Amino acid sequence: MTTDGPDHRRRQPPVVAGVLMALAAAAFVVASIIHFGADIPIGFTTVSDSFSGAATPEAVIAAVVAIGATAVLTRRTRSRGVALGTTSFALLGTVYGLSVTLNSTRTGDVAYHLGILTTLLIILGLLLAPGRPDA
Repeated sequence: MTTDGPDHRRRQPPVVAGVLMALAAAAFVVASIIHFGADIPIGFTTVSDSFSGAATPEAVIAAVVAIGATAVLTRRTRSRGVALGTTSFALLGTVYGLSVTLNSTRTGDVAYHLGILTTLLIILGLLLAPGRPDA
């Protein structure tokens, strides 16, 4: 029995993928808020990086990934497809954002993009990995 056919696509994605998607959505929200101009105090320092060109795309990506996380965590019928689509959308946006920041002096943004890109690739791997069929 293979996991490549329709049964694989109907199988529910792992809950950990939904949790990571929710965390990724939250990270996009925080990045968007910071880029809209908010200063966020963290311990002995304050994160501040107004960059309006990134704020709206990050907010959109946050909303899209949140939809995918909700589908996975509520165990919707087509949650795997929704999660794959929303994660792919976020990956494309993140790769574009990384391409913009790589040639800048925004080392914090580059680190953020590399971190969120890694998270999204882990999510994609979890969504694509074969596993045991649902009972």
